[in-house]
Amino acid sequence: MTLRRLVIAAAALALLGVGALPTNTLGQECSGFRPRGGRWVASGELYLDRARRNPRVDEKLDLYRQALDVLIEGFVEQPENPQNYLLAGQAFEGLGDFVGADSVWRKAEEMWSCYHAKIDTLRYRAWTQAFNRAVGYYRQGETERAVADYEKAYTVYDRLPQPLLQLGNIYAQQAMSAETEESRSELRQRAIAAFETAIATMERAERLSLEDRLQFSRAGYFNLAQLLALQQRYEEAARAYEAFLTQEADNVAALSNAAVVLTRAARQAASEAQELEEGPEREALLAKADSLQDVATHYYDQLLAREDLDANDYHNVGIGLSQIGLHTQAAEAFGKALELQPYRANSLEDLGLALFYGQQYDTLRTVAQKLVERYPLSENNLNLLASAYRELDDTQAALEILERRNALTVELPDQQLSLEADEGVFTVSGVLRNISLEPGSSVQLVFDFYNDLGESVASAPVSVDVPDQNASMQFSVSVESTALISGFTYKLAGS
Repeated sequence: MTLRRLVIAAAALALLGVGALPTNTLGQECSGFRPRGGRWVASGELYLDRARRNPRVDEKLDLYRQALDVLIEGFVEQPENPQNYLLAGQAFEGLGDFVGADSVWRKAEEMWSCYHAKIDTLRYRAWTQAFNRAVGYYRQGETERAVADYEKAYTVYDRLPQPLLQLGNIYAQQAMSAETEESRSELRQRAIAAFETAIATMERAERLSLEDRLQFSRAGYFNLAQLLALQQRYEEAARAYEAFLTQEADNVAALSNAAVVLTRAARQAASEAQELEEGPEREALLAKADSLQDVATHYYDQLLAREDLDANDYHNVGIGLSQIGLHTQAAEAFGKALELQPYRANSLEDLGLALFYGQQYDTLRTVAQKLVERYPLSENNLNLLASAYRELDDTQAALEILERRNALTVELPDQQLSLEADEGVFTVSGVLRNISLEPGSSVQLVFDFYNDLGESVASAPVSVDVPDQNASMQFSVSVESTALISGFTYKLAGS
């Protein structure tokens, strides 16, 4: 089954002005060293004001440096005046040194407790500037600069999760295009760390509305679960999906993905148990595997009982149920997918397999006959039909089907046939394997395309060159259609 990922789009935020800083501390019980003036404070404020007003970047930066120099001198000359540290943070901010700003603002708040609200606002203003720059850089394709500013934003204000969510998305996307498994794993680990920290940040994200906090929390848990699964940390992935489901219990993708990772976690535990000798540790692992599988089955049962899933959802549920040996339920899921898309080839094929493993041979015969009629050059489909006849004690019919299979001169392996859509163009791709035809000849096929109602909406021929015997030749055939095509059949031209 394919795991699906959720992302959060970044949006720029309104900037706060310096005048928005709260200064009223009436009624508060303040502790520490009371802020006061002095020539270092006065000079620092003057340089900062001139820097903010100066439109020339080089001169602005020079003024911020001068402000910082004089305020650092104030650290020595007025060691008990937190005002020097408060202003120095603004100079560091202007210079783009958010680590420095964070350090001196921490010191200022330690020295004077009533600075908390003022520094919180200063930090949020700096966060907003860095976050907005990062959004702009990312939209322009400057990913490295975006990453740097997202990191700065969280460094200076660690009470909002958005920068970490964006960093997680960036690292996850980079992992998808990484050239080596080592670099993919490293980038996924970075993304995992970013999402884990973002989730932990939610508890102190007081500036967020409850709605936004829940939205960001769901995104964090869902993406974290996805990445943990890719790293084969299946139990942790399951816990992340379960946390997501406490907030959105009916989410189909989360239920489906949770069932997948629980099944894989159960297999991991069972595999580890098989490597141990008989004893309590082995029994504990086997019990754990059973428990994980029970939870996965519960999720699949929930999904199968729903009537609002699409064909892809039902098909994926069927795959999951097949993997844990619940073939009767899997057949039900594939059947529901086919009710919505009657000519969905992979669902019909997987339905046949589920019926075979579930020993439902009467129904298998009907399904396998349909498979052979729709996809006549598949050895697998012919074998499935022969097996159904054999299990029903119709030996003669089974032999006739096997003779038909042995008479095939070419094969279209069903597992290599796929249907894809791209802006109204629908394409079937596959391979033709030469069994006994003369190389250099050609095979003429006709593909019929069907919509969700089972109606034929298009047809197209394709000529496939015959390769050497036992070799395969790729082919594709496309049609344009305003109708949504969800299935296909094929036949030899003239048959």
